[in-house]
Amino acid sequence: MTRPSPYVRRRWLGCEIRRLREEHGMQGDRLAGAVGFSRQQLSALENGHLGPDIDLVSGICDYLAVGAKRRTAIMDAAADGWARGWWMEHADQMGARQATYADLESGAKAITEYTMLVPGLLQTAEFSNARLRSDPGRHNDKFDPDAAVAARAHRQKLLLAVGGPEYEVIIDEVAIRRCAADPTIVADQFRHIVSLCEKHRSVTVRILSMNATITDHSSPKSAYSIYRYGDPQRSRAVAVDTLTRDLVFTDLYEVDQYVSLQGRLKSKALSRESSMRLLRETAEHLSPNKGAPS
Repeated sequence: MTRPSPYVRRRWLGCEIRRLREEHGMQGDRLAGAVGFSRQQLSALENGHLGPDIDLVSGICDYLAVGAKRRTAIMDAAADGWARGWWMEHADQMGARQATYADLESGAKAITEYTMLVPGLLQTAEFSNARLRSDPGRHNDKFDPDAAVAARAHRQKLLLAVGGPEYEVIIDEVAIRRCAADPTIVADQFRHIVSLCEKHRSVTVRILSMNATITDHSSPKSAYSIYRYGDPQRSRAVAVDTLTRDLVFTDLYEVDQYVSLQGRLKSKALSRESSMRLLRETAEHLSPNKGAPS
């Protein structure tokens, strides 16, 4: 079984270590000194930074006499947090933001999204290539569009693999009406989505009509993705897409706000069948499929 997202596991571990320290009424510098590490190293651990020091984690458990069951959960999370996923080696070339999403997708049991653009997990190579090259200023000098396109294709392959997560996305109708690439590319993209949904029951795409009246007049301010994992803590995370960077939340209160919003959007979105019909009709309008029967 694929282990849960290393990032999410590090976040849980950091919160648990901080909780342990506070339960014992200890300041960070005192605890760090007691186990022979610097305050900076303890801060990095509590903030979920890359590669939690196993010796530091073990030393804290020893010093605070953590019970066997809790210690096992903590040490398992520390081991998971050290995991190096396929995306880490290629993060610069595929883009740090996409690498973050690949990390969050790792080990997810379910992914639900709201988006105002065709989601990366369902994009064709042509559409992905057009989008990635549309704004070169957003990427650093090491960014490689071809590597980024290949990475998105690999993420889609993992999504559709046997044992992959359940995936449900609500796409705002604005993404259907406003072409984000050449009309022919967009038409093929919509046909690709329909084909994926027909072949894979684990994938559900629903369109949120622009004239839908959402419960409580909720108005999503940005695209977001919600992840659910099968670890003992039943972790959840939300990634919120902003113009400059992605915000990741693992606090249950914050996650629940997006889960609630997703429920309101879903209740007003078109059915799966109506959504597929709209995608087919829009694709035909943008670029008639000459191979289709009349």
